[in-house]
Amino acid sequence: MFVIRNKRGEGLVVFLFHYLSLLNIFDAFITFFGLENSLIEEMNPLMRRIYEADPALFLMTKLAFSLCLYLFIIFKKVPATSLTKGLTVFASSFYTIIFFLHCYWLFVLI
Repeated sequence: MFVIRNKRGEGLVVFLFHYLSLLNIFDAFITFFGLENSLIEEMNPLMRRIYEADPALFLMTKLAFSLCLYLFIIFKKVPATSLTKGLTVFASSFYTIIFFLHCYWLFVLI
């Protein structure tokens, strides 16, 4: 179930894991910049608490999420179920919108 086989659509899931990892890294630094310069507020309650506790921990947490996705890819353990495909497509679409909103807000506010 978790080993990638040559099934239709598995390449999409691996691509989306890469995409989500990179998007998360970019978003981490953009969000960090906005928070540090009081341009935006973190709306995710968990990430807001982490940022308030220690801004460096905020960045490390975001980067750890990306590392986790890459570990799935490196160890060839990307789930190849239809549920995983659906969730990664949804997450990628939703996170892309959020990322561009962050970029837009920072562009307007700077």
